[in-house]
Amino acid sequence: MALGLVQRPPAENAATPAAIAPAWQTGAVLCRDDPMAYVPHPTRFVVLARCSTVSGTVRQVRRDPVDGELNMLVALDQPYSRFLLYGNQGLLRTAVVPRDIPKVMAPKVGQHATFYGSWVMDRNQHNQAAMHPVWKVTTSNDLGQGSRATSPAKPPSATARRVQVQMQVTKSVPMGGPIDVLVRAESGSKGARRPLPEANLFFEVRDDDGRGVQWKAAMTNALGLARVTLVALEHPGSFRVWLFVDKPGRSAIVSAPVTVRRR
Repeated sequence: MALGLVQRPPAENAATPAAIAPAWQTGAVLCRDDPMAYVPHPTRFVVLARCSTVSGTVRQVRRDPVDGELNMLVALDQPYSRFLLYGNQGLLRTAVVPRDIPKVMAPKVGQHATFYGSWVMDRNQHNQAAMHPVWKVTTSNDLGQGSRATSPAKPPSATARRVQVQMQVTKSVPMGGPIDVLVRAESGSKGARRPLPEANLFFEVRDDDGRGVQWKAAMTNALGLARVTLVALEHPGSFRVWLFVDKPGRSAIVSAPVTVRRR
């Protein structure tokens, strides 16, 4: 049945009843009511199971420069490998969305880990099965004494962790016009602030109903600055630009309104 599902066109896949997916293990984290919240371009996915749990060995960990997500390739343990589809070629792609990255302890390549998230089929990746998004990861210790939550490294001081973010956004633009965004990121306390270079930035434009309509990733330069241009492609109305900033041990969220008007 898995092969049949892979070979069907996307329109038919969307109407197909959910395929078999790994079960959800309770206790480690709550199952989310809306797993696609804050996922860039959510229409690329067919949700097969709102919440699933799998484990395996991490083969790759990388930050996607286009959508800002943390992507991990995983060789699943034998009990879970039967849930992969033909397009997976033996590996599962898992992803943490930018909003969740500061809260998820990323595993290292070669580590054995357990992943908690939504089980989907990705139309943009040859109809692969994927876990997208992942909202919790736990890793096994080096002695193979079972799975445990990874203890985070000793956190930096409160002063070092503090992030100050200023975001200037064009307040009103015509349909099709540019939304210019200027970001300044600094670390430290008042009176002792320093530019925060190479901080990961992820922008999401949301409408009045809270629906994401546009996404873009960027990074601050050596001066802690970034200039980004979004485009007002949506219908006239009120929108809000959300910015998620993260760098190991530090994170911040800010937002600003923007109005799209008729020309």
